[in-house]
Amino acid sequence: MCKNCILPDGFLGFEINSEGLCNICQDPTFKTVNFSKVQINNELRKSSLEDWNRTVKLMQKNHGTIDFDCIIGYSGGKDSTALLDTFVCEYGLTPLAVTIDTGFMTDVAKNNIKDTLAKLNLYTNHIFIEDAISTFTKLYNWFFLNHTSNERCLTIEVCHTCTALIHTILTREAIKRDLRYVIIGFSPDQIAKYFYETSKEDVLKDGKPPPELTNIFTKNDLQWFLDTKKMTADQIPRVLYPYHVIEYDENEVINRIETKGLIEAGKGDPILTNCHVVKAALMYDFYRYGGIPYALQYAELVRQKKNEDERIKSRKEWLRVYNQVARLVLSGNFNPDGMKLFFNKMGVSESELLETVEKQRDKDPNKDKILKNIDLIRRKKLR
Repeated sequence: MCKNCILPDGFLGFEINSEGLCNICQDPTFKTVNFSKVQINNELRKSSLEDWNRTVKLMQKNHGTIDFDCIIGYSGGKDSTALLDTFVCEYGLTPLAVTIDTGFMTDVAKNNIKDTLAKLNLYTNHIFIEDAISTFTKLYNWFFLNHTSNERCLTIEVCHTCTALIHTILTREAIKRDLRYVIIGFSPDQIAKYFYETSKEDVLKDGKPPPELTNIFTKNDLQWFLDTKKMTADQIPRVLYPYHVIEYDENEVINRIETKGLIEAGKGDPILTNCHVVKAALMYDFYRYGGIPYALQYAELVRQKKNEDERIKSRKEWLRVYNQVARLVLSGNFNPDGMKLFFNKMGVSESELLETVEKQRDKDPNKDKILKNIDLIRRKKLR
């Protein structure tokens, strides 16, 4: 593995050089189809933070003139829970929390939502959208059964497409209520496409159905996307990611929401709250590409540490998590109940999917490295 972060050699096209560094640690501008670090200079960070502070003040100024000050996409994870707490308890604002059930939410995430809404007395400020489940299921089914790339991992592909649809539904809800802001709790390592704000042009582009799925989507499915022919940029709310610019410390976030009783201790771990689809895709990618795609985010969190001691400590922590997840996948103990639910809903068995993975892997020019990395995990030698 890279001695500076935790990317494995040969995983998704990354290579470790003679000095023990991966492509990104050698060159921060290095890009692949799965990862491209958005280059953010200090001037952009400063101007974006200033914009965020002005935006909060504007919401506070208009507070009380409308029912809700903004929409917050609420998944039940640690970051969206903390963001909801910040808006209510620190900013004194009234957000509308919107949860979109894709059909594969974990019970932990759902319980977190119930606990937080009860603690903050926000039941009347929350809507739970379930009617799009069949559309999400079609989307997942297509990607899992038609994934053939030797380069782009399934987790990234399905997550980006799913996220675009979730954000589009949030945007639709904002337009319906004439709200000007949609707030998303992406953490600082989640800057795969957009930094701080999705431009209105990109909101419109992401709001279109994926071209490869237009033949299987019905009129009922298409209702969840934006009718871009009838919309103007003025109707589109601002979609903002405040954690990209405001102070963010993961330990502080977890400690705060647990101390306040918004969620139970230990229930903020993304492994527990990320949907069953992500976990099935992680399993798929582990056997297909020889690694856990979470490594891309883990590695970026390590690189973001300001000094060497912090980086070394962070690397040890994330390497431990990486190995833990990988070994659970190998043993078949990674989210077993959720996996069973996923495969039942998808109408395909785990063994059938893994047979497809093996056939794809056999055609991959990096097959030997893939199998080597899986074996290193099995023998507890990846470090």
